[in-house]
Amino acid sequence: MMEAGRASTECNARGNRGQGCRAEHKHADRLVCFDVPARVEQLSALRHALADWAHRRGVAGEQIDAMTLATYEALANVVEHAYPDAEGTLDLRARCLPHSRRVEVTVTDHGHWQPPPADPGPLSGRGLPLMQQLADTAHVEPDPQGTTVRLHWITTAPC
Repeated sequence: MMEAGRASTECNARGNRGQGCRAEHKHADRLVCFDVPARVEQLSALRHALADWAHRRGVAGEQIDAMTLATYEALANVVEHAYPDAEGTLDLRARCLPHSRRVEVTVTDHGHWQPPPADPGPLSGRGLPLMQQLADTAHVEPDPQGTTVRLHWITTAPC
């Protein structure tokens, strides 16, 4: 996943399922975690990998908090909704866009889009509005190959 002229942190949970995602390059402008089992026990490691990456990129602490909470919600939605009848995987990517002072985080599953129910009940249905409040922009992009959530933050300094 290395691109010409770009530093990248790659994390692949395949064969390393208990450890989830971990940073491998100290100053990478990208975090790439792919084929991570979509299971709740993976989410904490992914959240910490994202927070560590954002901290190394110089993202402000308050933005890191918003970024990790919104991303965790997107990850939890994959675990809860993307694979109702089977196990599956997810991809987490983050990249720094220093010229525009932005961070983009994407969470992608390879499952099937589940439209929100009309009445989600008292404990559901808050994830998408939460992501929209925490990120500068938040988009959900369902397609036949899965769903991608794109979250963007404008950083206070170049990352």
